[in-house]
Formats: sequence, structure tokens, C-alpha cells
Amino acid sequence: MDPVSLLLGSPRGRYLCANIGYACGDGTPYPSALQQSAAEVLDVLSGVDVDAIARLSEIELLDALSLAVDLARYWQPPDEEDLMFARPDVVAALRPIARAALAAPQARWWAEPVDLDNQCVVAKFDRRPSGTQLPRVPHDVDLGRWREDSLSNERRFREYLAADPTRDISGEWWSTPVFSGAVDTSRPRQRLGALELILEEDDSGAEYARVWPVRVHGAPRIYEITGPADWAHLVETYPLPLPASRRSVWFATTGEHHDWLIPDWAAVAADYDAVHLTIHGYLATAGIAIPIAAHAGATVLAGWNPDATCWLRGEFFTVDDDPTDWQWTADGKWTPVRG
Repeated sequence: MDPVSLLLGSPRGRYLCANIGYACGDGTPYPSALQQSAAEVLDVLSGVDVDAIARLSEIELLDALSLAVDLARYWQPPDEEDLMFARPDVVAALRPIARAALAAPQARWWAEPVDLDNQCVVAKFDRRPSGTQLPRVPHDVDLGRWREDSLSNERRFREYLAADPTRDISGEWWSTPVFSGAVDTSRPRQRLGALELILEEDDSGAEYARVWPVRVHGAPRIYEITGPADWAHLVETYPLPLPASRRSVWFATTGEHHDWLIPDWAAVAADYDAVHLTIHGYLATAGIAIPIAAHAGATVLAGWNPDATCWLRGEFFTVDDDPTDWQWTADGKWTPVRG
């Protein structure tokens, strides 16, 4: 499948393109679909000057991406905007926008692999952190314990379903090794100490953040996810079936029933030290049901941020002791704290 079709085959990709279309239409973010009819949305998108997309600044493109990331939900049905943007006539209107967005000079690095020379750890806080606040570092990653907990949770959900097969119960929705001690890093860009400041699914809404530069040592083995095929290959090679615990949440977000699988991260760590998700990979992969033919099931990439590198082993990097504090301002921007 060509890159434009991959982008438009994903709810997050379509949402990004709609945000860009509105930014190049009347210069305002996309309003709620509850406030606009399909005809009104199509009128704006079909009138976009696609040549203007190449003139968007990097931060304007990242702001459009940030809104698409912020509205990702993998535990509930698609919202009104996602349904609106999935209409065939709207997808057709988004196609020239998607093509121009992928070709935009300021977005060409979105397909690049991890930049090991420029990585940062981000921690967010409800109040300004003190000088003693330190980042979480992956020296105590326990993927074996993570796997045991995942299987224990799966057994519990099987018991729920055995007692009541019609029961619709929400469960774990992410496909990342949450609570294992694994740490994510992302790269800094213009006006941003790290991309994770603005590109974070299920954001906590914290008003302060601290960003530490990371120094990567040696030659870590990195698996790159650049699209659905890479994610499917990872799951197919290191399968961990979790059909009961993901049954309700992933049916809600995809509208499909499958025997769901995620990567067995303990097995992945035997061959790779970290896994990086490119921005293109995120936009083409997140939130869709991806078949895993060898296991007669499917998978969903959920809970992973664009450009995030998940470190499965901690011996390959150290954290700089000279962090920068950031604050969320009234105008909706992250700004360095001075003094």
C-alpha cells in the first residue's frame, strides 16, 4: 500500500490531515464535528490550498499532530470526528492534503529512524519539580514479571467471561510493556525540549515538566516500526495472545472481534534492546486492527507515542544531570522556565 493510503487508512492519520486542512483553510484548528455538518467539513477541506502546506512551520505541523495524538482513545468507540473523517467522501477530500503533508519539507524527518545522538527523558508534574526530582531510568526493567502479570490478568478476564460470556468489561488497552520499568525517550526539536512534551497519548494534563538529555552508549539493537507491516512482524515473531483482556476494549475501538495478540516483550528483549516508532509508523498503524495470519488473530498498536523509543534494557544510556524545566502556559504552549 502506498504511504498516502496508509496514512488515510488510520484514524490518527486522517485526523492529522484534517487538522492540517483546517490550518491551511481558515487558519483555525478543526472544531468539533458536533458543530459542523459533513457538507461544511467537505466545503473547508475541498477548498484547502495544498501548496500552503509546504509553508507550514515545523511547530505548526507538530501542533496539528499533537491534537490527533491527544484524542486517541483505545478503550471506547470512535468519537464523532473519527467517524466523520472515515466517510469515503471526506477521505477523498483528505487525499491531496495527505500527499502534500507527507511531502512537506518540515515533515520529511518523520520517517527517520531513532536519532541516538539526540534523545531525552520527560517527566511531568502537577507542580513545579524541586531540584531533587529525578527521572525514572530503566535499570530495573523486569519484563519477566510484566509477562507474568499480563498472563495473570488474562486468566482473570477468562474467568469473568466463563461466568458471563456476554459481559462487556473494560480492561487493559495498551500494547506496550506498561509497569515493567521500561522507559521511553524522544528527540528534541525546534522550540521543544522533547517531542513527548506535546506528543503523548492519554496525557495526564500536568502543568510542569522536566526534560533530561540522554547519552546513548555502545551499539544498541533497535527494532524500527515504520508501518503496520513492521508491527505485525514483531507480534508474529514474538506473540503473546491476550484475547480475553483485550476483547471489549479493542472491539470498541476497532469494531472487530478477533483473538487479540501483543508482542511478548520479554521475548523481544532477547533480540532487541529498544524499539522505536517513527511518526509515519504511528500515523499509519495506531488504533487499527492488523491481522496476524500465522496465529489466526489480530493486534492493535495502542499506547505508544510518535517517535518514542521504548528501552527494554537500561545499560545503553545514562541521563544527563542538567535538565530543563518546562511549563504549560495559558496560551496552550510548553515554554522553558527561566530562573
